[in-house]
Amino acid sequence: MKNNSDLIYYYSVNGATYGPYALDQLLEKINSDTLVYREGIEWTNANEIDELKKFFNLPNVEKKSKNDIINKDYGYQVSDQDNVVAEPQNMFSAPFSFEGRIRRTEYVYSFIIYIVSYAIIISIVKSSSAFGIAYIPLFWFLWAQGAKRCHDRSSSGWYQLIPFYIFWMLFAEGDNVENEYGNQPKN
Repeated sequence: MKNNSDLIYYYSVNGATYGPYALDQLLEKINSDTLVYREGIEWTNANEIDELKKFFNLPNVEKKSKNDIINKDYGYQVSDQDNVVAEPQNMFSAPFSFEGRIRRTEYVYSFIIYIVSYAIIISIVKSSSAFGIAYIPLFWFLWAQGAKRCHDRSSSGWYQLIPFYIFWMLFAEGDNVENEYGNQPKN
């Protein structure tokens, strides 16, 4: 059998196959349930492959970087310092931030919150100039959530300015793998 640092891996998501990748490249693109193939094994979940198990079965208390594990076990360098044990992202963890990705569910809830809040502000303020001031944080919230939803589809946040793109954000699936805007929010 080849040395682990010489192995070439492929992974599959929704029937599409990606690769070839070295171990460090593969770890940036998969999660524990991703189907992985290499010479000597059939398509198997990543957390069931001997040399990959340690990357997905770490206890939550002990956080190690990919770099620490790979250097110790295989003797070569990984460029990033991300934790192998990722913290689960909570819904509305950063509702006013334009960074990252959100799931379709969170965007739908955000849209409902926006509509209800807008109706409440209108009924309270009526035709006063205070409406503009009360509306600013609500508008910021909707645009930030929309930008993150665009990011989940590998698109710029500016895409939400396209007429009727809101339907795409409400009904289209997000990317199932990490993209340039961050990790997959659906875990």
